[in-house]
Amino acid sequence: MKTFAFLLVVTALATPALAQDTPRVTIPDVGHVTRPDTGYVTVPDRPQVTVPDRPQTTVPDTPRAAPPAPPAPPAERRPLPTRNVKVDVTITEQYGSAAPVKKVVSLVVADGRQSAVRSNTTAPIATGNSRDLPLNIDASVNLTPDQRILLDLRFIYASVSVMAPLAGEGRAAPVTPEEKTAASARPGYASIQDSLVLLLSPGIPIVAARSADAATDRTVTVEVKAEILK
Repeated sequence: MKTFAFLLVVTALATPALAQDTPRVTIPDVGHVTRPDTGYVTVPDRPQVTVPDRPQTTVPDTPRAAPPAPPAPPAERRPLPTRNVKVDVTITEQYGSAAPVKKVVSLVVADGRQSAVRSNTTAPIATGNSRDLPLNIDASVNLTPDQRILLDLRFIYASVSVMAPLAGEGRAAPVTPEEKTAASARPGYASIQDSLVLLLSPGIPIVAARSADAATDRTVTVEVKAEILK
């Protein structure tokens, strides 16, 4: 007990001495001003620093690449035809009351397709040259649901004939070459070109076109007939 009391006394006596011997460090307030009349501490206003606005930089838009085009849908396959159609074209040419001259062309066309015929004749003329006389036919057909025939027909036809003399009766006998040519028979060339679209009933012929020559009494008649082949 005496030892514990002695330690308490020594501790109590040493504590004030340590407190007095320790120097105090005063850290002055930076920027604070103490007013002597009031004792208040006044903090002066700090100067405001203005930061200049940074210039805005405009970034140009980068052009965007066009999106790739969508792939084209696969082309539909054209259905194969299952029927054939026979087309008969009769061209009748007639001069006045003379006997008519007929030209017949037949061709077979698959449903939904096209066929063509090319024919050509070379006719000589008085000058020693020659002239081509074509007979060309193009035909395409389509069968309708009611089993009729939609025909697209195009053709070129040319022919040659003998024209009557220009000199009439009662005139003097020809003397000059021109008069002799006018007084003699000479060939006449004519051609016709048609493009027709027809709706036909199978096996029934129709007159599709009839034309007249502007210089002569020549007429050309075109008759068409179509049949569905079994």
